[in-house]
Amino acid sequence: LLLTVFPLARREAKDSGLTVVVDARKQPPAPVLFSALRSVQSISPGCIQTVLLLAEKELVAHRERLPGVQVETLASLKALGRYIDSSQLTQELDGAFPYCHSEWVQFFQKLHPFTASLRQASELLQSCIQELRNADALAGTQVTGRMRAAACIGRHQELMQRVLSDPQLVCVQRDGGAVLARLGRE
Repeated sequence: LLLTVFPLARREAKDSGLTVVVDARKQPPAPVLFSALRSVQSISPGCIQTVLLLAEKELVAHRERLPGVQVETLASLKALGRYIDSSQLTQELDGAFPYCHSEWVQFFQKLHPFTASLRQASELLQSCIQELRNADALAGTQVTGRMRAAACIGRHQELMQRVLSDPQLVCVQRDGGAVLARLGRE
């Protein structure tokens, strides 16, 4: 889940890393938690800056270490409030942030295909740009004059046609504005 959320975070959050709040007031964290957090850090270094473990210190006295991550055990919601503004905490943590997990999942299920389409369209455009740069660099070493100009124009037209007829890019151009507006409303 963190690897899914991290790319969606604001740039400043990405730059400084995420703060993960673990509510372990009713039961201690699962043994696999720190292993999972370690895996996230190894896949995306710097993704997690801080882990705030909301629990009684005695219950988690022998917690594991996470290299490069500050881990704090907090005994109360008041202590949590010193780290995170209440506007960023859910109601379960005495905050004001409106959050419904099922709504977030539905939103993400709409967002993910759209961002995947954007990524594919971007890759196509980057590929075409690189081909144009390579063709321009090679043009200086090939036949001069009209033949070179005709070859370059032909290649540019071919790449332009490839871009204009790409179904993924056509879909993004046609539906992108409406999808963004709908996602913005949600």
